[in-house]
Amino acid sequence: MTGGQDGQSISDGAGHSVEWEGVVRFRLPDGWRPEVEEHEGHAVAAFHPPAPAGGVLRLVTDRVAPKDGPDGAVAVLREMALRFVRPDDPRASDRIVEPWGDDGVLAQAVMMTEEDGGTDAHYLWLVGAERDGKAAAAMFSYRLPMVMDGDESCAGTLALLDGAIRAAEIL
Repeated sequence: MTGGQDGQSISDGAGHSVEWEGVVRFRLPDGWRPEVEEHEGHAVAAFHPPAPAGGVLRLVTDRVAPKDGPDGAVAVLREMALRFVRPDDPRASDRIVEPWGDDGVLAQAVMMTEEDGGTDAHYLWLVGAERDGKAAAAMFSYRLPMVMDGDESCAGTLALLDGAIRAAEIL
């Protein structure tokens, strides 16, 4: 990822490695167009897949101080994961919170929203682990117009993203 943020993208012909804000590194296939957006004063990485796939993948990261106690950062990660899947939100479904790698957590959910007169599907992932005594997390959102949800190219894109995010590295 290039731009004004602490991010980079390195291509090797078989995809490119993306590092964002010194928190996460993951791989996307070549052809995804990166950009930096600003939402509520925070930089957000955005990636647009090549046609015919639609939608946009957005990424934000966070490092959070641990709670008091021996499992402080782990407790923070669990809380972040549970909030991320929005247990009380009727728009969310397919919620999963599970261990990720040797020391992390993965949370997933799907959310339907109505915006600008249309309905969108948001596929959400959070991956996090303890790093340097803090809870470090990367939160991904793939927004797709409902009219495209279920399209063969989009199903392939979702499978690709799921694999890339599950293989991500928290730095």
